[in-house]
Amino acid sequence: MNRIGVAIALSTLWVTAAFATPQKSVVAPKLVGTTWLNTKDRPVESIKEFKGRVTILHFWTFECINCKHNLPSIAAWAKKYPVDQVQVIGVHTPELKEERNQKNLQEAITRLGIEYPVIVDNNGENWNRYKVEVWPTVFIIDKKGQVRAYWVGELGWKGATGFQDLSKIVQTLIKEPG
Repeated sequence: MNRIGVAIALSTLWVTAAFATPQKSVVAPKLVGTTWLNTKDRPVESIKEFKGRVTILHFWTFECINCKHNLPSIAAWAKKYPVDQVQVIGVHTPELKEERNQKNLQEAITRLGIEYPVIVDNNGENWNRYKVEVWPTVFIIDKKGQVRAYWVGELGWKGATGFQDLSKIVQTLIKEPG
C-alpha cells in the first residue's frame, strides 16, 4: 500500500496542519484490535465495516492538547449524522505510559464527553497500518472503503479550516452511491 501520510512541517515543537486528498484510490486498512470502548449495543464487527457509510477516523491520545482541541469537531460530526450515514471512530494510540492504562483511558473518555466508539491501539498496529506520524490525524473514508481525505494536526490550528473542509468532503461523500 502506498504511504498515506504527508510531509509534516515541523517548526521547533509546533506542528502545522496539513490537508490532503490522495491522488489515487487507497483502500482503508481494516482496523485491528479487540478492545473497544463506547460501543453501547452496537456489535464491533458492524463498527469495523467501512462499506455502505462514510467513516471518520480520529487518531488521538488523551494527554495530547492538540487532540483535545479536535474533540469538539469530532463530537459535532458524531452528533450531526445518523450512524448509518456517517460513523465516527476514535483510534486511541497512546504516547505516554499512563495513556496505556485502560482505566485511565475510560476515565478520560468520560471526562472529555466522548460518546462515539473508540478502539484501543496500545501497540500502534492501526497507527502503523495507516502510516500515521502525528497526533491528531483524521481520515475520511467513503462508502466503498476508500480513503478520500485526511488532515494532520489540529483542525483549527491558527485559523485553519480543517473542520469546514472535511465537512464539505463528508457532505459530498454522503451523496455518492454506496
